[in-house]
Amino acid sequence: MKKAAPEFQHQDCDCEPTDLPLRDLERARTIAGGDVALATRMFELMLQDLSAQHDNIRCLQQRRDWPALKQSVHRLRGSVTYCAAPALEFSLCVLEAAAASGQSDDIECHIRALTIEVERLLATRRLTENSGRSEGKTD
Repeated sequence: MKKAAPEFQHQDCDCEPTDLPLRDLERARTIAGGDVALATRMFELMLQDLSAQHDNIRCLQQRRDWPALKQSVHRLRGSVTYCAAPALEFSLCVLEAAAASGQSDDIECHIRALTIEVERLLATRRLTENSGRSEGKTD
């Protein structure tokens, strides 16, 4: 019988950001076979599509299409797992379980938690992009 990884055990939804890291660089490097450039590229590709995936998940929630929601969350969770983004992966894991059970109150709570994690990742991306632009400027 399979056991969930300890960091993915969940009791109650408090809809607050987890204390899991946004990104586990060592795990990302391991997943990419030690290729840091590949790990970085996979992460960038995931981030490029993250807003659209999040919008789709919210749309499915509004339509109360729990099977499609579960499938969409499962698909996103796969790419997030390969990118080693533990906080987002956790949010998707618990949302997928809630969608499977069809509990709309739990789904709503987990969607809010997911939104927080998506916004944290995208904000970090914007900061990184802005930092890179300012470093490239010449005075």
